[in-house]
Amino acid sequence: MNRRSFLLSSLCATGAPALAAAQETPGVGVIFIGASWCTFCKSAAPVLAAMTQPAGIPVLVASHDARPIPPFAEVTDARTHPVAAQITEFPTTLIYSRAAGNITGQITGFRNARHYAQSVRAAVLAAARRTG
Repeated sequence: MNRRSFLLSSLCATGAPALAAAQETPGVGVIFIGASWCTFCKSAAPVLAAMTQPAGIPVLVASHDARPIPPFAEVTDARTHPVAAQITEFPTTLIYSRAAGNITGQITGFRNARHYAQSVRAAVLAAARRTG
């Protein structure tokens, strides 16, 4: 097991239960905005997937070059998305609250997996508290 796999598995183990608790309040989702050529997007996407998939949190991936950002195979063209088209810094992760009807959190950039995971976790939990 390499260091990256170890970090992702530990982040998933510590982050997913907290995010699963957030999902008890329905209506929290994530919009991940990036591009397939963006190195930081390629680093952030697996961390986001490891956190959201076990918790059942929906993720919309908006790619500025309309190409997949692994591990996410399905993407929306960010250039035609009403919110994502205005984003110019990659990656940008938006937390959406269906109950509030708007974006309740934003994480811009990717420093490292741990910092990114903590930021996403905090933003999702804050959105869940607002909706509950």
